[in-house]
Amino acid sequence: MINLTQRDLELIAGLRPLVVAQIEHITASFYEAILHVDSLKEIITSHTTVNRLRQTLSNHLIEMFDGYIDEAFIEKRMRIAMVHQKIGLPPKWYMGSFQNLLSALLRIVDDLKDTHPDCPALAQAVTKLLSFEQQLVLEAYEKQTREEEQRAKVIIEYQALHDDLTGLPNRRMLHQSLQETIDQSAEADSRFAVLVLDIDRFKMINDSLGHTYGDRFLQEVSNRIRKSTAGFNVVIARMGGDEFTLICKNVQSDQAFAELATQVVKEIETPYRLQSNDYYVSASIGIAVYPDHGTGVEQLLKNADTAMYEVKKNGKNGFQFFSNELDNQLLLRIELESDLRKAVKQNEFILYYQPQVRASSNEIIGVEALVRWNHPTKGMLSPGIFIPVAEETGLIYDIGTWTLREACKQMKKWHSAGGPLIPVSVNLSSRQFHQANLVEYIRDILQETGLEAKYLELEITESMMMDADLSTEILNKLNDFGVKISLDDFGTGYSSLSYLKLLPIHKLKIDRSFITDITQNTSDQAIVATIISMAKHLNMDVIAEGIETKGQLDFLTENACKEIQGYYFSRPLPATEVEETFFVPYRQTLL
Repeated sequence: MINLTQRDLELIAGLRPLVVAQIEHITASFYEAILHVDSLKEIITSHTTVNRLRQTLSNHLIEMFDGYIDEAFIEKRMRIAMVHQKIGLPPKWYMGSFQNLLSALLRIVDDLKDTHPDCPALAQAVTKLLSFEQQLVLEAYEKQTREEEQRAKVIIEYQALHDDLTGLPNRRMLHQSLQETIDQSAEADSRFAVLVLDIDRFKMINDSLGHTYGDRFLQEVSNRIRKSTAGFNVVIARMGGDEFTLICKNVQSDQAFAELATQVVKEIETPYRLQSNDYYVSASIGIAVYPDHGTGVEQLLKNADTAMYEVKKNGKNGFQFFSNELDNQLLLRIELESDLRKAVKQNEFILYYQPQVRASSNEIIGVEALVRWNHPTKGMLSPGIFIPVAEETGLIYDIGTWTLREACKQMKKWHSAGGPLIPVSVNLSSRQFHQANLVEYIRDILQETGLEAKYLELEITESMMMDADLSTEILNKLNDFGVKISLDDFGTGYSSLSYLKLLPIHKLKIDRSFITDITQNTSDQAIVATIISMAKHLNMDVIAEGIETKGQLDFLTENACKEIQGYYFSRPLPATEVEETFFVPYRQTLL
């Protein structure tokens, strides 16, 4: 049975005034599906049965939102259902009517999202109430003398086809609906689309805030998907986790499928209010069209999934149709993943180091460690090719640990050989940053390599600051230990600027996207000048990356950016070249 808690009933009772005010519209949405049952049209036009039932249902709906359910309430609901059965309304009609009723009620709840203190919990309570009602109806349609086991069977069958969290069809029901749609489209020679949707950055919300808020977030997402599909004939299913699948029927043009995907993406990216903070996510959607991209259930789902991963690879927050080219790319990715697992075991990675210099004197003030993969057949591969695969597969932990240890070991070696006492910067992935034992893990590597903590600079991104409480705890521990923190790609993320004054961040790194056109683009000039000024007033260092021309350098120096990194000074170099080019001359000046 659906577990309606006392809290659910209290939330439901709070919605009663709005239900009373809109009762005519709500009951109309419930009986709208009768118009699609041919055998009932005469009843509707010739008798007042439906009007009487509508009034009875209106009274019952108001009682539903009293927030009190007892045996008398249940018995009355089952009597209403039996009347429906007598006038010939089939169980299938009820399924559609309850969906209409649920959608009407959830729209009322959605209108409260800016004023109600716990709108997701209210939506869940309403969903559970309607599921409970629907279960009662299904029971009433069976013989009144059936055994308790028979009643339980109906309920279990319903639960087996629906997601308990969102009330949406689940994977099993989606497969059934998809096969039915394929059969119907084959007979009618029509097209339909399968849209696979994945929420970008959901794991960070779930890991940071916990599963309770993660569940509330997913309920809100499901409500938004429902809202964004208005006007389309769509089946929505939750496949598990943060993955949803949509079947869009009775549409012939790819443009219409694209319009649906655009509506969903736009709705999903509106900020979510959780724990008094705004959280930003986006949606990646892959689209496979029947029969162009497949004629079977598994093929359509697989191809839509492939297209979705291509969206993720290209920056997320959008949609893409499947193509044969994507299929070839998937095969290459599978091959790359297999090779990457071997590379971790066989130690095929090497580190390059890009010098960071003081613009006024060209003096080296630090280096950034950048991992490269020396692939046995493809040669030297940049991180942009394999790091996304490492992130997805979890191999990033092994690669990240090796990178951090190797960078610390190399810098200690340079220090011991009489090189300048400068820090090494190492990028931390989101997964590394959120691992439970991060501080101890970094402390162990520093102790193992002998490098002093003040010579290690960890580069993190703005997206890792989504949960301020968790980020503050981690960064304060690292700061207390002596490790420096640099905020990479500054200005490109979603996070609030408030964390700059709250967190122990030592350096801002201006993203190369603002540097590329800085000599011509006045907007980039204004942004960079503002970042430099802000860093100065917050007593933070600031460094610009991606410097490739003298014009870029001149603008930055004129605006008091003292630290520079980029090809204008040096490309990333192997350790031996860094030593020969920068450290040998340094040691000679000391002789």
